[in-house]
Amino acid sequence: NHTATPVEMPVETANEVVTAEVKVAQNSHKSEEKLSPAAEKLAEEMHKNLNMGCDAYLDMLPRVEDNRLKTDITAAMCYYEKLIGKVKQYLLDHGAKPEERGMMARMASKTGIMMNTALDHTNSHITEMLIEGATMSITTAEKLANHAEGKEGCGELVEYCRDWAKFEQNHIDALKKYL
Repeated sequence: NHTATPVEMPVETANEVVTAEVKVAQNSHKSEEKLSPAAEKLAEEMHKNLNMGCDAYLDMLPRVEDNRLKTDITAAMCYYEKLIGKVKQYLLDHGAKPEERGMMARMASKTGIMMNTALDHTNSHITEMLIEGATMSITTAEKLANHAEGKEGCGELVEYCRDWAKFEQNHIDALKKYL
């Protein structure tokens, strides 16, 4: 008689996902108002960068053997998917069409991850890669927020950027136990 051992859940990351889902639900709205050029540019940049991060997590997942680390990565992917959906809906609600990431860019990212983890796919190495990616995301989110702060129509998107940066910092903190 075999009993499964319970999987340790990443409480910090899971709480961030739940918080993000609540914020997305609370801020859902429909507007026929056209986006300002600054808001459209910000939303498109967010959409592009969030998709890139989500794709990287997805490409990394098969290289991970530790179920706890897989759970942390999956929780982060859930956060990304929710925020991507929110930004995409924001663009659509305002008459803009989000640009999808090209096949060549996705293949380049996937190949880079495969090469980087071919010889070393230990938790520690993968965690280092994840922390580097999350750090780049913090930089991107803060940079986007700072450049758009106070510009017409950017308030809600700037808030999403700040939340994204906070999520990434919390995700980094949760990942440190795998180093």
